[in-house]
Amino acid sequence: MATVDGKTSIKIDELVNGSIIDGEIVGGHLILRTRGGAEIDAGVVTGSGASALDFMPVGYIYMSVVATNPVTLFGGGTWVRIGQGRVLVGQDPTQTEFDVVEETGGEKTHTITINELPAHTHTLERKTGAGSSTGVTRGNTTASADGTTATAGTGVAINNLQPYLVVFIWKRTA
Repeated sequence: MATVDGKTSIKIDELVNGSIIDGEIVGGHLILRTRGGAEIDAGVVTGSGASALDFMPVGYIYMSVVATNPVTLFGGGTWVRIGQGRVLVGQDPTQTEFDVVEETGGEKTHTITINELPAHTHTLERKTGAGSSTGVTRGNTTASADGTTATAGTGVAINNLQPYLVVFIWKRTA
């Protein structure tokens, strides 16, 4: 495998940010191309057989708004689409929901249960006196003759999506 000597630290940041979309060896230098069309000299290549793919190891994630498989862009490797319909979250060993890489969780919609409703009260006035009243109605809430109310709500699932941006996400597996 080849190595690049020189100015690579800032270029690796650009690779991670997804602004680098292509690269090739020209005159012994790794030339990276950005999404905007700029060419960046990442440094002198030593060794043989180097390609832009050498800088995208197995486990590397590539994101783009273009559906082209990275094998076409980078000339090799095995890439699979991942994360369809999911938002990425950084690994955090202090939170059980986010402590394992590639762990999934969450739900697109959620049906709220009675226990998840905020604590609250409904106040109705009970009708007293003569007559055959079976309850009191105020607004859309009806109380029985003893002043109790039925459970409100329909049980319909609510949207649970955070703001998002849809992109193609590929992971190098080989």
